[in-house]
Amino acid sequence: MKILVVSQFFPPEMGAPAGRFHDFAQNWLAQGHEVTAVTGFPNFPAGVIHEGYRGRFYMKEVFDGVKVHRCWILTMSGRLSRPLSYASFLVSSTLCVLFARLQYDVVVATIPPPTVGLPGVLAALRKRVPMVLDLRDIWPEAIVQSGRLQNPMIIGLFEGIANFLYRRAARITAVTEGWKTRLVEKGVPAEKLHVISNGVDVGAFDDVPAELPPAFGELEAGARWFTYAGILNRPQGLEYILEAAAHLRDQEPDLYAQAQFVMIGEGPIEAELKALKAERGLDRVVFVPRQPRDAVYACLQRSFGVLVTLRPRKDTSTVPSKIYECMASGRPVLYQAGGEGANTLREADGGAVIEPGSAEALADAMARYLRDPAAADAHGASGRAYVSGSYDRRVLARRFSDLLEELAG
Repeated sequence: MKILVVSQFFPPEMGAPAGRFHDFAQNWLAQGHEVTAVTGFPNFPAGVIHEGYRGRFYMKEVFDGVKVHRCWILTMSGRLSRPLSYASFLVSSTLCVLFARLQYDVVVATIPPPTVGLPGVLAALRKRVPMVLDLRDIWPEAIVQSGRLQNPMIIGLFEGIANFLYRRAARITAVTEGWKTRLVEKGVPAEKLHVISNGVDVGAFDDVPAELPPAFGELEAGARWFTYAGILNRPQGLEYILEAAAHLRDQEPDLYAQAQFVMIGEGPIEAELKALKAERGLDRVVFVPRQPRDAVYACLQRSFGVLVTLRPRKDTSTVPSKIYECMASGRPVLYQAGGEGANTLREADGGAVIEPGSAEALADAMARYLRDPAAADAHGASGRAYVSGSYDRRVLARRFSDLLEELAG
């Protein structure tokens, strides 16, 4: 079977959609399928095209066995950066599916943004093959609830595109049961819907580097690391990690001295977080620039605890994809959010669920683990066992390919 994936994001970028479909593609290739991806030039999350990809409008490459067609994307800073990025990829990817010599039996388009679904629909119509819409979040609801979008015309435009895609898709895969329920409430036929959650390549943690790269040089081998790895942006609520470190320093200085608070990644609020570190005098906070996934996994595995935080939000269906990677590391997860993600961690007994928006509660959870390392080890082992049984990407990829084979057949 020949599978075409349309995704605005793909490795070497990091993030949920890139990791999800890179791992799926590796498993599909191992099953004997061919995988082609139509994507943009890597620039996420900083909005800067990666070295080696600059100055081009279109290129083809083979990335880990996947035939990748990279399309022009407009990158810039400012309020219009994201809308222009989405619009430019819509245009360039549409031209690609129209004029590139793509061979495929089925199309998978992954959203958000919903504009990515439109070239997916066009690709499916062009060869009269089915399209699966892979939905990782419901737009525009998610960004309206977060306060990032208030313009009624743009909201209406996104709603119209999303409803069109729901009608045109042969099947829709959602990453949580909550999103499936919401789509049924919006009028999508239940028989169209399948839940294929996010997950993790559990085996990747068995083959991590023995030594961390030089970028981790500030980490002390004897310290207990509380590590966040991912995008440094506002919805993550990362300021609570720094404020929790400050609270621990002020209330439990001996415990603070045992720990280091590690922030791996890049993003739009990186400078703001570094300024907060300096303002609060947090000498135990360490920033590490974006790293390859195997290096991140190695650091998570060596950490004392791993951090997944979100600002307080209205929806209860979000399960951050990184929660599975954090549990696969075998270390306890300190999860500062609610909803379905919190329920997942409780079911796994894989760490501590913490009140969203409270730096003091996060600091208290850190202190409990620092006083009781055996509990940290037990929760880490429980989380690892849980994802190995239920959320291994190999199992999820097989379920996805079974669905695609059924449609293509």
